[in-house]
Amino acid sequence: MALDILRIMHCNVNCSDLDRSLAFYRDFVGLEPVQRTHPIPQDGRAFGMPGDVQWDAWMMSDGRWPNGTVIDLLEWKQPPPTGTPYAEANHLGLFRICLLAPDLDALYTRACETGVVCLSPPVDVPIQAEHAPSVRALFTRDPDGTLVEFIERPGLDGVQLIHVNVNCSDLAASRDWYERVLGLEVRGGSAPGPISGAAFGLPGPCEYEASFLFAPEGGFAIDLLEWKAPAPIGTPYGSANHLGLYRMAFLVADAQQCFQELKRLGVDCLAPVLLDMGPGIPVDGVWAVFFPDPDGACLELIQSPVPL
Repeated sequence: MALDILRIMHCNVNCSDLDRSLAFYRDFVGLEPVQRTHPIPQDGRAFGMPGDVQWDAWMMSDGRWPNGTVIDLLEWKQPPPTGTPYAEANHLGLFRICLLAPDLDALYTRACETGVVCLSPPVDVPIQAEHAPSVRALFTRDPDGTLVEFIERPGLDGVQLIHVNVNCSDLAASRDWYERVLGLEVRGGSAPGPISGAAFGLPGPCEYEASFLFAPEGGFAIDLLEWKAPAPIGTPYGSANHLGLYRMAFLVADAQQCFQELKRLGVDCLAPVLLDMGPGIPVDGVWAVFFPDPDGACLELIQSPVPL
């Protein structure tokens, strides 16, 4: 049977300078830093890295903390960050984070004034082919180049995290895996047919098909997307300290039970590991399980921690 996922807990964005990225996500994006994780060095085998590892991170919330999905904005200290975020919108793996915002014209003006990179001015992006409605979107890059998307929702008070984009090589196969293994539910999708690629930073027309998957709490989605033109390229990041959107974490009640179910379902994963979260988190460690999706994007299970 599928795992008993409680909710999508966070999406990890690796950065090269935590203070600089904190200013971007707080002052430009509009998120609030709510909790800091800065543990002592600890065994890195759970992350697939030899020796000890250490990080410094802020959990960035849209105001729905502690129940809403957050961004785990993280700077690796040991080993240091490596690589650059994907430049191409059709690259396999976790590619962009998406938020609702009330006024994209004002946001675009502020981006231009403050030097924030935008792929284009706000544009209308169709959801389906022909006469279906479209959304107005703005695509920006954070200081390291991770793509941050905004969709306009006039009248909204502040911003709201709504989905993370995961590019896959076979939508039908990946959708079946996320439903069968994680128990997520498909609620709609997008297949707009050939459209301009300008919003995504792509030359000429582009085409894709996507499904929107939700955990039971339903407030944050996975935009699981297969590019048709241009075709998907590359492989997801191979190391936990790679800059960009590296992993997505799901909250569960029992990490050990979920690990056993993953093994039964044939998913390659390491045994649960107890991670220290540092003095800013009032828990006696967090049990975590790391495993790949069908294309190799990093997923994580976090057992609901017991407060000290």
